[in-house]
Amino acid sequence: MIGWYLLALPLCGLGAVGRVLVTQATEQRLPGGAPTATALINVVGAALMGMFAAVCGDVWLMVLGGGLLGGFTTFSTWMVEVDSLHRAGRWRHALLLLVAPMVAGIGAFAAARSLFG
Repeated sequence: MIGWYLLALPLCGLGAVGRVLVTQATEQRLPGGAPTATALINVVGAALMGMFAAVCGDVWLMVLGGGLLGGFTTFSTWMVEVDSLHRAGRWRHALLLLVAPMVAGIGAFAAARSLFG
């Protein structure tokens, strides 16, 4: 079992590099900048997790979902961005940034899982 963890760790790093590259490529092009890019990354990650959940066994789900997508998606950055908007008095935008990606992510996961399952 330790071998699977050793495979998941570098994939986590690759996922994190992918997140940085996607953020850099999209944050200037998207309305809302980096927070919108983070939301998009997390929704795409949820869709990919739905696909992996449909087609992978438990071990590969842990390696790809926990490793690759664990590095690609980011809960902490999402929450810092929500908090920053709230502290700046932009509470409506903060609420939208909190709720919309969560709802979209659940929908993306469910749609991908049913599409590939």
